[in-house]
Amino acid sequence: TYIVPRSCTPRRTRLAPHIYTRGEVRKIMAGARRVGPPGTLRPAVVSTLIGLLYASGLRIGEALNLTLGEVDLEGRLLLVQKGKFNKSRYVPISPSAARQLARYSRQRRRAGWSTASTAPFFVNLSGAKYAHPTFTSVFLQILRKSGLRGPKGQRGPRVHDLRHTFAVGRLLSWYKEGVDLGAKLPLLSTYLGHTGITGTQVY
Repeated sequence: TYIVPRSCTPRRTRLAPHIYTRGEVRKIMAGARRVGPPGTLRPAVVSTLIGLLYASGLRIGEALNLTLGEVDLEGRLLLVQKGKFNKSRYVPISPSAARQLARYSRQRRRAGWSTASTAPFFVNLSGAKYAHPTFTSVFLQILRKSGLRGPKGQRGPRVHDLRHTFAVGRLLSWYKEGVDLGAKLPLLSTYLGHTGITGTQVY
């Protein structure tokens, strides 16, 4: 019978994440395929990278650090070396994600970039590792052109929200399947590379 005053409830210490809808992701992917310069590998790099983040929940730094030797397309397995908190882990990917990565890999090879196992998987126009700031800038441009984010200076959806979208989507799927989320949460925590289950409980 007692309503706790709002001032006594915990306050959010960080912004609520933006959970992308499927329609929004389709808009983003369409925009990524139009990224210039035309006739270069960049549209394939940007669209494949965005698709991987959406389908796997990887951190952007983890995806950009992948080398050819760490992408096992036949086994549908990614090896994340020394991710956040210096943790390494294997990340299984879906058959559809593996097919898209394989398609990009063929485009990358035809473009003439290095096929050494230590070469970066996602490359820039010079064949070097695609830089985090460059990708973030391109991603924000795509969001603005798609009408999903306002002009510079205004807050809105971010690259990292693709990771949040993956986590929430996985939990919703389990919820619809009627499984015990308490038992599944440690699996999601391990998959995402969290240091403990507390970081995953926020979802």
